[in-house]
Amino acid sequence: MTGDDWRTALASLGPYFSLDPAPADPAAAGWRPFEDLLQPGPLEERTAYTRASLAGLAGGEVEERVAASTVSLGLFSRLLSPVVGAAALGVAAPPLALDTVWWRPFETGPWPLAVERAGQPGGLDEALSFLVDRFATGFGLSRMILWGNVSSALFGAVAGLRASRPDLVPAATAFALATLGRPPYAGTGDVVRGTFVRRSCCLYYRVPGGGYCGDCVLTR
Repeated sequence: MTGDDWRTALASLGPYFSLDPAPADPAAAGWRPFEDLLQPGPLEERTAYTRASLAGLAGGEVEERVAASTVSLGLFSRLLSPVVGAAALGVAAPPLALDTVWWRPFETGPWPLAVERAGQPGGLDEALSFLVDRFATGFGLSRMILWGNVSSALFGAVAGLRASRPDLVPAATAFALATLGRPPYAGTGDVVRGTFVRRSCCLYYRVPGGGYCGDCVLTR
């Protein structure tokens, strides 16, 4: 693929796979550097918003760390889905790194992400590691839970393709399995009879009436 064809191909897979092009002046267009998420402020604001939303839906109090885990899972999904989609399509992975990604404040839906031009070296594992540390130190979440959220997002992207492009599921599954077999993903979950099962819990069951996720260890 040439030019921005890879963006169009990823966008066709669904909103979690889509990446906007970073404009010439991202700040003027309302975009913020991804590295801002590592500083106090943005994730606290997003977690407070999510906590209030979950409490309103559940009709009961929601712990901050539960809301933070939910926020992390959504953010990890936005970072990993384009990579899974690119692998399934057989195109180069998008340049997702702390210094190439921009985000924009939003209310609902997937995190809006923009990336700079293709062809730059990737740094996704490093970005994920920094985010795991940020959520762990900022919200009292265990790294086991957070890396479990990362792997859950990885296989969640595969599940998302079943609806939009089932023909890509075998390639996406092969990529996810290979990724799960290496650090820092190794040890976070297992594939049991073709289904990913994590070794930790994202804590969503602690939302009043929240129930359990499909890959939750507590249901096994």
